[in-house]
Amino acid sequence: MAQERKVKAVMEAAGLYKEGTKDQLRSDYIAEEEIQLAGKSYTLSKISFLDAKIFTDELDTVLVQQNPLIHEIYAKNAVSMFDLVRMVNVNTKQGFKGALASGNELDFMLFSSRQFYDPDNSGTARTSWVKSISSVGSKNFFEGGSTGVELTMAEEEGQIWLAFYNPAATPCVDAFKVTMNTEPFDVQSLDFEQVGEHEGDVIVELKEPWTLPPEQSGEIEAYYFRTGTDEMRPLGIWVFMAKNMRDLTSLIP
Repeated sequence: MAQERKVKAVMEAAGLYKEGTKDQLRSDYIAEEEIQLAGKSYTLSKISFLDAKIFTDELDTVLVQQNPLIHEIYAKNAVSMFDLVRMVNVNTKQGFKGALASGNELDFMLFSSRQFYDPDNSGTARTSWVKSISSVGSKNFFEGGSTGVELTMAEEEGQIWLAFYNPAATPCVDAFKVTMNTEPFDVQSLDFEQVGEHEGDVIVELKEPWTLPPEQSGEIEAYYFRTGTDEMRPLGIWVFMAKNMRDLTSLIP
């Protein structure tokens, strides 16, 4: 049975995916354009259809064995994720080559805990998404290397956040707030108990994907309404240069 290519379908519909030989696709380009995000203008670089095909095929490949709902969430946001690739490529200028990338060429990684700093242990990478919550209140979920400080993207990297997944038997988080460049966004709810009861999958999507472009800063604060064990983790990708993806012991660029 053929595996469903959900990302490919979305990219094709957006005019960002073509079939052809490598030589044909390498010389056929998607034009540069401008987009607006959070009140700011960003440039999306000119990029080849070969790079778009590599991105599309690799994203489908890493997602096809995942929970179908997770695959669907990534797929429907494929254009926004590729927009991020093109934002980063404005500075790196070497295109997206994925798993075979080298030097300044771009690749992506699905979010994993060791890519992020541990809010309970300043300057240290997380070892797991699972953490003990000992008191009720707000607490940073995503931050920079110092407590309460936004993480600033380098000019050759960027992130996009799509949803939160929480397999905890008794969730203890019910809301979050994004802050970008010191400007807070609206609070969004995280009713994992309701989602788990009615949908079977404890995933809550952001109302809109949150893109953290190159050279911009951000943090995410969560509200813990009861004590317990938090297992919430984000769905999204981190785009950065291949030469910064070579150390297994440290996944923070």
